[in-house]
Amino acid sequence: MLTNAAQIRGLGVGEASRHPSARLRGVVIMGGWDSVVLLDETAGIYLEETKGMLSGFRIGDVLSVTGVVDPGKFAPILKISSATKTGTAPIPSPKPVTFPELQTGRFDAQWIEIPGVVRRSEPSGGSAWKLWVAAGGGQLPVRLSKPQGQSLTVDSEVRLRGVCFYQFNKARQVVSPMLQIPGNQPVLVTHPAPAEPFAVAERSVGSLMQFSADDLFSHRVRVSGVVTHAVLGDGFWIRNGEQGLRVRSFQKEALAIGDRVELLGFLSQGAYSPVLEDAIFRKLGQAAPPSPLRLPDSQQALDHDEDLVQLEAQILEQRLTLDGCRLTLKDGTESFPALLRLSEKTSAPKDWLPGSRVRIVGICSVTAVPKEAIVAGTLEPGSFQILLRSPADLTILQPPPWWTPEHIAWVLGIGFGAVALALLVVFLTARHRLRQQAAARMKSEAEFAAVFNERNRMAREMHDTLAQGLSAISMQLEVVKRQLPPEAKAREPLEVARSLARANMTEARNAIWNVRSQVLETGDLASALHDILRNLTEGTETKGEVRVRGKLRRLPPVTENNLLRIGQEAITNASKYAQAKNILVALDFEARQLRLSVSDDGKGFNVQSPPPSEGGFGLTGMRERAEQLHAEFSVTSEPGEGTIVTLVLPLLIDDRHS
Repeated sequence: MLTNAAQIRGLGVGEASRHPSARLRGVVIMGGWDSVVLLDETAGIYLEETKGMLSGFRIGDVLSVTGVVDPGKFAPILKISSATKTGTAPIPSPKPVTFPELQTGRFDAQWIEIPGVVRRSEPSGGSAWKLWVAAGGGQLPVRLSKPQGQSLTVDSEVRLRGVCFYQFNKARQVVSPMLQIPGNQPVLVTHPAPAEPFAVAERSVGSLMQFSADDLFSHRVRVSGVVTHAVLGDGFWIRNGEQGLRVRSFQKEALAIGDRVELLGFLSQGAYSPVLEDAIFRKLGQAAPPSPLRLPDSQQALDHDEDLVQLEAQILEQRLTLDGCRLTLKDGTESFPALLRLSEKTSAPKDWLPGSRVRIVGICSVTAVPKEAIVAGTLEPGSFQILLRSPADLTILQPPPWWTPEHIAWVLGIGFGAVALALLVVFLTARHRLRQQAAARMKSEAEFAAVFNERNRMAREMHDTLAQGLSAISMQLEVVKRQLPPEAKAREPLEVARSLARANMTEARNAIWNVRSQVLETGDLASALHDILRNLTEGTETKGEVRVRGKLRRLPPVTENNLLRIGQEAITNASKYAQAKNILVALDFEARQLRLSVSDDGKGFNVQSPPPSEGGFGLTGMRERAEQLHAEFSVTSEPGEGTIVTLVLPLLIDDRHS
């Protein structure tokens, strides 16, 4: 059982998530319908419940409460199950703190006191009031009930007593502190604001935030000048003597360039020069619009922070961003950015083209170069940006040359378009030629099919008549021979007649083979080559193999017939003349071509002068057939090294899908 607020605040998230029990006794320093901040002798703690049991308690009530600890969203809290009032007591004295201490996040739900100067004061609806207080180098937002009979005017020195709370992110990390002042707690005004705000002494812009042994710059300062640029709801710029100053103001009155104004505001450090914030102003009259400072080069702009300047430069780049139209300009060897803020009524001019020589007028905003070493001394200006007030602040002195990157891209686009059109014409022409070739090929194949069918018919007739007749004659001669006695003189001419019949029968069968591609009628090219290889090597010592790679597919009949004849001739040469031990027939079906090769390990020959006995006429026939197919034909051989016959046939689209 935990017995004081300090014990609860000392728990980590993991320990608080175990929901340990606690019993506390303390005084209420802030109350509400379902929550209370209780202060005991050790610290303050936030109490929370859901049954309305805290609604009747007031500030100063002494409570005895029990409940369980919860990690809360930022710091541990106590979810109570019972609360009993045991009396009343005065609120203890708050703990004095500084703004840097508040930024640590360790004062959540603590009763504190902090001095400051009121920077803004405004109602927040109903009886609520909002203050923004400058407190030791930071701004502290404050919520309180509407002050009764108090004058919490801007520039008042105050001492605030209240409960500190925090804004934090979803990762339970501190973003900023805020102060809640209980309803019965007055705000102590230690030094009221001047009755006449503008009665303070006027300062020059050049004297702001310079060394002073006495001035803390915690109160408002008074300056005057002529407006060089104004953005309603955001602020404006003035020129005072030879220097410019940026002013941030929530005042709704519109200003125009040339207005003479007097203003009060709090000093703050800008990117390089001081800025006046939370300012109020009053118009003193109208003056001539300030002339921009004409600078000979961009380096001079670094000496005129927040003032109106004029430069000549060349546009390098233009692009649209979320904050407006951004330009990159170049003056000599230095480049710098410029920004034109766009609204619904304004748009980026179309003639602001890269390569243009321009005169630019605008507010110069300088950024310092950060020092890497921790040393005192002058912080040098490093870069600047020009803020254009309107499109009229940029004058084109010389338009860009015609050969800009855009024009070059345009010319290249036309050139590429012409090339694409030419390629399209070539493609359509080639496609038309392919269609014509396909039509011619279909016609040729139809004619070939007719001739092919007629040759097959003739082959069948020859097989059924001539070949069968010769076979019958040979059989009858054999019968007669067997019936003659061995010493008969007729046996010798009978044997000659029988041999002639057999020889003519063999010639007839060869003629039938050459006339009719019967193997292609019942099978594909690979099976036909396999049958030829088997017929020529069966019963011999030669070993044959057919190897097929790729997806086997059928080709047009005229193509397959020529391939079959070339393969047949190569296999015949290898089996009859090369005296080969091994013959390999390879068919490689590739995406765009067909490769047929017949290789053997036979005795080989000289390709330049092949002997007639080794098939010179056969090689000539194979080359002629390859030329008809528009295929590449080659023979590789050396005496004693074997022979490789290769044919590479390009495949048309129709061939690949036939």
